[in-house]
Amino acid sequence: MVYLLGCFAVLAAVIAICLFCKVRILKLSLREISVQAAEKFEAASNVPLTPQSRDKDVQRLASKLTGEIDAVIADKRRYAAGNGELFRAVTNVSHDLRTPLTSASGYLGLLRGCGLNEKQAEYAEIIEGRLNAMKSLTEELLSYSVVVSDEESAERSQECVNDLLEDSLTQFYIAFAERGIEPQIRICEGRVFRMIERGALSRIFGNIISNAVRYSDGDFCVQLFEDGTVTFENTASRLDEVSAGKLFDRFFTVENARGSTGLGLSIAKHLVEKNGGAIGAGWADGRLKITIKL
Repeated sequence: MVYLLGCFAVLAAVIAICLFCKVRILKLSLREISVQAAEKFEAASNVPLTPQSRDKDVQRLASKLTGEIDAVIADKRRYAAGNGELFRAVTNVSHDLRTPLTSASGYLGLLRGCGLNEKQAEYAEIIEGRLNAMKSLTEELLSYSVVVSDEESAERSQECVNDLLEDSLTQFYIAFAERGIEPQIRICEGRVFRMIERGALSRIFGNIISNAVRYSDGDFCVQLFEDGTVTFENTASRLDEVSAGKLFDRFFTVENARGSTGLGLSIAKHLVEKNGGAIGAGWADGRLKITIKL
């Protein structure tokens, strides 16, 4: 009996050791698959996952993951190709619209020189306003297609956020005055420096301020904190939580009649993220708050 118990004990120990080795090998195989999967996805490679383990279940898992990753990579390539076609189409359309708009403006100038009566002059002014709006929209579309292009990459430099924010606000002094808005500006005393594209940061601030001027109910507040956070806040009764969440979607506009393509904040978001920052919007109690973290 003692001999049998000893044999069972040895057998149990051998089985335990075998199971431990099996689990250990499986864990190593899973780690290997995880590393290969990450590398395959990062490089968008067509090379299949090839774990060293000969275990059928491990091989089946590697084969399944290879197929799923290949499908995701294919979708990613199709998305990139579709985006590229869209940006090229937008660029081409914007260029094509420039010529007839310029021509129409020229003929309008000639028409005004023909001695128009009061009613005709009024109509000519309306036409000019529509032409200028079309020119602005065309330029915005062209600008968007250039900004989101992967080919555009400006050099980053050490820039003072305080100065760039002040410059951007100064450019909207007349716009604020026309809307009767007295902006509340709170900029920290400490100098905030960031490695960023100077033109991109000016564009980000300009687009956000322009959006506030257009849709604010009469107030505007901007704050810069020493940690690089910038907040823009204004009353926006035409918004709600749902629409505020869509503000950075391209072509989304609060009011279509305002003559906007809905690309300004989308461009700002792209430029912030391209420079390693984060941007978000929140709406509560009738007020919109856009926050940038540089």
